[in-house]
Amino acid sequence: MHSPRFERTSPSTLFGHEYIASIIDEGHILRNINLAHTAARALQGKSHSTVIMTATPVTTKPADLWNMGLLLGIAQFKDITQLKTMNRELTAAQRRDRKAQKEAGVEGSILRAVFVGNHNPEAAHEEYLPVMKKWMGRMREWFSPAVILRTMDSADSIGNKILGLPPYHDHSLKIKLLDWEMENLRNIARGYLDDCPINFYVEFRRSILHPHMNPTEERSWTKPKSMEEWDASPNTKSMKLDVLAILIKYHLESDGRRPLMMDESGRHLVSNPAFAAGNINPDEPDRIIIFSAFVTSNQAIVDILDLQGIHALELNGQTPMKKRKDILDKFRSSARPDGARVLILSGVGMVGLNLACANIMVVMDTLWSEQDDRQLRGRIYRHPQAKEVHVYRAIALKTADVFLNNISFSKGAMHEAFIGAD
Repeated sequence: MHSPRFERTSPSTLFGHEYIASIIDEGHILRNINLAHTAARALQGKSHSTVIMTATPVTTKPADLWNMGLLLGIAQFKDITQLKTMNRELTAAQRRDRKAQKEAGVEGSILRAVFVGNHNPEAAHEEYLPVMKKWMGRMREWFSPAVILRTMDSADSIGNKILGLPPYHDHSLKIKLLDWEMENLRNIARGYLDDCPINFYVEFRRSILHPHMNPTEERSWTKPKSMEEWDASPNTKSMKLDVLAILIKYHLESDGRRPLMMDESGRHLVSNPAFAAGNINPDEPDRIIIFSAFVTSNQAIVDILDLQGIHALELNGQTPMKKRKDILDKFRSSARPDGARVLILSGVGMVGLNLACANIMVVMDTLWSEQDDRQLRGRIYRHPQAKEVHVYRAIALKTADVFLNNISFSKGAMHEAFIGAD
């Protein structure tokens, strides 16, 4: 039943016409039931066919996928009884998991695994994951007649890859932190395991980059006067920042250089013998993206790069739109030898931003969500990328970096349960 106002005004809007097809890009943005979702549903009702494109059909929870099914008008997703059953089973499993985690206490706490960077064998058995996978498999069957899946390896009728991009390479830099850094993290962990605060994540993760990322009355981040002071002063140098500066300087010295890896000590970068030197484009220099999850950490990154004579641009969620365009234009047009070929990205750019002008990315802070990680990588590994892409991941051993990099997060598991073959 439409309101009189709708009947009066709709002929002059999108909803006053019939369409052969409606095509929605970045469809996952409409995963929540809100005005935008409702408008898209109404448009679907006016269209003979609907196409929804997305790289991340599941972003947060199984209901995301259910709502995508509603957008496509698939019959099974109109069954409210099934939806209520799914939500009831998932909520009950989460409730049992929370109870089991509470009973496991400190020894079984997920926080302990986060702090030490390993799976905690004392942790409670998780019930949510199998229930979630059951429903994802069921929804996958409902979607199967209506989905075309394309991956980086999808091929055309004669076997050529459709994507047509140069190879993509992922490099894990397993870094051993200095003694003073590890002692700082242990001190933070002791306090958290005693108090178990809800906001443990930010302070602990920021400290992995450098202990002074969490300022106190006694200490705060101060730019070293020189690389000599950085290297020589106790309680100043941090390994992740040091590795970052050396890595960036190496790749800026000349284009197409062989990628680096950490040696067995976890303290030194060395050439990776598994790779040869890459392609060199005389018209486009190598450009580098640094991803930092915390805007408050960016100043330390800028300062350390500056000590190496490297000028870096910065783009974050607080950057005004006008300035944002200027920064991106400057980065995309940067040239050898003195152009600003390094861009620090944080709090912005997961979706839609085309940075294919860069071919090297350094992920300083591992993301919680595998879907966000896919979106981040997709900023540079996309058309019109003409070079091999190298993504470095700075992983501090025996810390939360390892835990976040290795664990099968439910968000990633949901995605794989939907698109996987098993």
